[in-house]
Amino acid sequence: MIKTSMISFFRLCSSLALVAALASCSDEGGKTMVDAPAGPAGCSASDATVTIATNHPHGKHALVVSSADVQAGLDKTYDIMGVAVHTHMVTITAADFTMLKAGGTIMVTSTAFEGNMHVITVSCA
Repeated sequence: MIKTSMISFFRLCSSLALVAALASCSDEGGKTMVDAPAGPAGCSASDATVTIATNHPHGKHALVVSSADVQAGLDKTYDIMGVAVHTHMVTITAADFTMLKAGGTIMVTSTAFEGNMHVITVSCA
């Protein structure tokens, strides 16, 4: 059984509420776009699974959270531009990496660009 602190629990609940709110928004085609490659528990053998909510169909953002980053466990800020025409930044903290190493899932929100931001789900489950 995984023990979690009240702060982690409330953080997860607020992230889920934000995802639900953003899921009701859509791109110009009326669809919510996500990317989701696969990875093993703890990300010890391969990269994390990453899903970028409300990703743009005309030029998708991309994020790779490598196994090495997860194992290092240090705060890291990523540029998720991908092939989009604008960029966002997202920070994964040491505490987030600890959760990932334990086989958990985290949710972080990108910086805003012209009122647009993305909720990113990262998992090593």
